[in-house]
This record gives sequence, C-alpha cells and structure tokens, in this order.
Amino acid sequence: MTIRVLGPHERGRFAAEAWGHLLTLSGTGALDPAELEQVIERAMMQFDGRIALDDLRSMMEGAGFDDPGSAADTQTVH
Repeated sequence: MTIRVLGPHERGRFAAEAWGHLLTLSGTGALDPAELEQVIERAMMQFDGRIALDDLRSMMEGAGFDDPGSAADTQTVH
C-alpha cells in the first residue's frame, strides 16, 4: 500500500478532515492512485484558500466520483 504525502504547496490547502477523507477513500479502494491525484489537482485548481470537507465532497459529487461515506453521513426522513 502506498501512502500519499502532501507536498509543500498542498500542505496548507487541505483541511485535516478533507485530507483524511481522501486517504480513507484511497485506502478502501474507492479511489485508485490516479484518481486520487486527479481529485487533488482538481481541488487545488477549483478552490482558493483552504479546502474543507464539504467543498471536497461537493466537487467530487459534481465530477461523478462515488463517495460511499457521504450516504452514511446523510440522514433521510420518510
């Protein structure tokens, strides 16, 4: 298993929760290494300043990435 480490230009941009979410998705196989890099690059280009977990999730949803954790975090009432 490969662990992705933030580079100096990325370190201050991702909130801890957002980076942890990406590592979790990568660790579970939901994102392969190429997709992880694509998400990181896209987030860096799309958002100015700090990238929060909500920002990351909305960007990934809009780009068509499946986020298995987001369904568990959402509560529906019938």
